[in-house]
Amino acid sequence: MDDLLFLERDPFSPIRYAYKAQQILHSEQSEFQEILVFECAYFGRILALDGVVQLTEKDEFIYHEMLTHVVLHAHPRPENVLIIGGGDGGTLREVAKHKPVSRIDLVELDPAVIQVSRQYLPTLATSFDDPRLTISNMEGAAFLQQSTTLYDVIIVDCTDPVGPAKGLFSDDFFADVIHRLAPDGIFVAQTESLHFHRPFVTEVQHRLARMFNIADLYTASLATYAGNWWTFSVGSRRYNPRAQAQNCEVTTKYYSDDVHAHAFLPQSLYDRLIRK
Repeated sequence: MDDLLFLERDPFSPIRYAYKAQQILHSEQSEFQEILVFECAYFGRILALDGVVQLTEKDEFIYHEMLTHVVLHAHPRPENVLIIGGGDGGTLREVAKHKPVSRIDLVELDPAVIQVSRQYLPTLATSFDDPRLTISNMEGAAFLQQSTTLYDVIIVDCTDPVGPAKGLFSDDFFADVIHRLAPDGIFVAQTESLHFHRPFVTEVQHRLARMFNIADLYTASLATYAGNWWTFSVGSRRYNPRAQAQNCEVTTKYYSDDVHAHAFLPQSLYDRLIRK
């Protein structure tokens, strides 16, 4: 912080964003990372990890709704859901809206993120007391290797693919995901910007295509994240993620049936950008 100006330190971005901060609400060095929460007049409360903004109160709902509801509506009856990462609670909040879901496992390496969110981000931390929820504080890959549960949906809500998060996009990790998915299960992960990180997005898509029956990509416009044109990569064992198996009946601010229908890249553009 310099005169209450927060300048991002994003190692995965070619640009740097700066935010005017009114007040620092929390700052700590946990066992795993630097955690900062500050107040901004325009964006509300902002969570940053290791100098990189993870969310703002103003627009986090777009990211969290798109990460969760597309795949949860592509599956006809998702009952067991695994969230890897997502310690802020936003993805959990959206998953918990689905009544068919009977079990939610959240695997967050850093328990301090959950504690900070509970205290300073109450609009996100609404579902940590949900009786369907079990929290495990460990690495996602290790959890997959130890678990015996088959999940209908696995969601990876992680930081940029550097440091510990880099392993969440490897062939070994995807193989572990498949072993823990039900025969008709669906996997989704945030995969950065199509503007700034197209080689990374393409690499992930090619890996998913080698391992899943269906690999696909959908996007959303997210002003908070560098590159803006944000991508979500899907690997599905059976269902076409472009098709809704159920209509949207949960309360959302952004996601809708129409948004689902138009979120995926047109096939010709997908072929040109990803498959070439």
